[in-house]
Amino acid sequence: MDDYLGYNKPEYKRTRKLAIFEGSLFNMAFLVTQGFIVTGLALEYGASEMLIAIIGVLPTLAQLVQLLAPFVMKFFKDRKKAMLFSALIGRIPLAFIPVTLALGIKSQSLLLILLSSVAFGNSLVGTFWASIMGDVIDPEKTGKYFGRRNLILSLSTMLITPLYSFILDRYTGSLGFVIVTSMASVFAVITIVLLKSHYAPPVKTFGQGRVFKEVFGNLRFRQYLKFAVVWNFAITISGPFYAYHQLVNLEISYSYLSVMSIVASLASMMMYVVWGKISDQIGHQSVAEFGVLGATILALMWIFVTPQTAAILLPVDAVVTGIVWSAINLCIFTMMMGMIRGQSVESYVAVQAFLNGIGALGGSLLGGVVASYLKGKSITIFGIDFYGIQVIFLLGSFFRFTAFLLLKRVQTTKIKTVPQVFFNVMSTVGRRMATRPYEFPMLQLRPKKRRPEDEPLKLDLPASLEDTSDIEENTSEEPKDGADQKKRSDS
Repeated sequence: MDDYLGYNKPEYKRTRKLAIFEGSLFNMAFLVTQGFIVTGLALEYGASEMLIAIIGVLPTLAQLVQLLAPFVMKFFKDRKKAMLFSALIGRIPLAFIPVTLALGIKSQSLLLILLSSVAFGNSLVGTFWASIMGDVIDPEKTGKYFGRRNLILSLSTMLITPLYSFILDRYTGSLGFVIVTSMASVFAVITIVLLKSHYAPPVKTFGQGRVFKEVFGNLRFRQYLKFAVVWNFAITISGPFYAYHQLVNLEISYSYLSVMSIVASLASMMMYVVWGKISDQIGHQSVAEFGVLGATILALMWIFVTPQTAAILLPVDAVVTGIVWSAINLCIFTMMMGMIRGQSVESYVAVQAFLNGIGALGGSLLGGVVASYLKGKSITIFGIDFYGIQVIFLLGSFFRFTAFLLLKRVQTTKIKTVPQVFFNVMSTVGRRMATRPYEFPMLQLRPKKRRPEDEPLKLDLPASLEDTSDIEENTSEEPKDGADQKKRSDS
């Protein structure tokens, strides 16, 4: 019976639903450790530019520890237990941030330790969670499911970001961050309970000796790993400094940043539905390539984001960010899951995450060094103020384009590219509009006027015989027998 049900088993369905709910709450908790909120938090702790660069890429840098996933798995001999242990390491320390702020303990080293524990623990959670979800989701519906899940996650971001920003603007200084991080801590604790309710199908464990040998023996996945390393190197060079540029150089308020975040979330919500549907049809790699190229152009645009152009370019950035990063967040992950299906998921994810962490470490160190050197430097050209920190955006766009070229070499199923789909749709719509009158001629006809039921039938008679008075007199009642006989005799 279980084999017949397949992916429709009740425990599989429940796990898929719980994963959406847990992801939404975790997203609201994890939001305080990234973006403009963690940048403001780091500034509150008095962090330097180099430390801001490291803190900003901790979630990616923490993937280095995923190489330990096979050891943790071997120790617990159960994915669910390993996931819960990692969740305790990654989510409980978040509660210490508001405590240290309330007590006035503002040490940047302490903040780095707490955020590192959060990042490292949750990185391990992601490994075991991805392994479990790979077994409970139908491979043919992967894009559709994660598209819907990411849509709801974007909705949670859109709802909580304005609240966080309002609190930070309303309560300046440490108090605002105490309230925000306390809320995030409550969300994080609830997610641990939800993870405990996940169902994890039994799986074979693999020893550490097989990890690199198995993964690097897969030539197709080796090409993907080259892309992943360069991509993570590229995004961590400039990633932490977008929020820094907005807060320090452009002097933008948290409220305005939250509005832009909402715009990006709305765009993501709409596009997750689109990407989720078409990625299963044209190939996940096709959508990922479109997103990476778009993110490259977006990074290049930030060279021109200045106090004079911010009012125009920041809304553009928010919309384009929602479009291209929804494609990246959805399809790079689903593309990888498709490549390793049927393999040792823990081993593949661990090696991929480890190499991602190496790329992120190199990118963050390079970005931090460049930012420290360019700090405070600016130049005015034709009345427009440019800041030294914007050189990092140019550097980041160069490496993003390099990653795009490497992604195109990865060999997965690609039926069509996104531009081809777009032009095919536009061509079809154009032809349909031109031929619609011929395809649907009935739409061009006027509806006939309905003849009243009591209207007598009009005959094509000579004018001399068109006297119908006798007919009209008898329409309301039946003729008498004497009248009928008279008419017959007259005729």
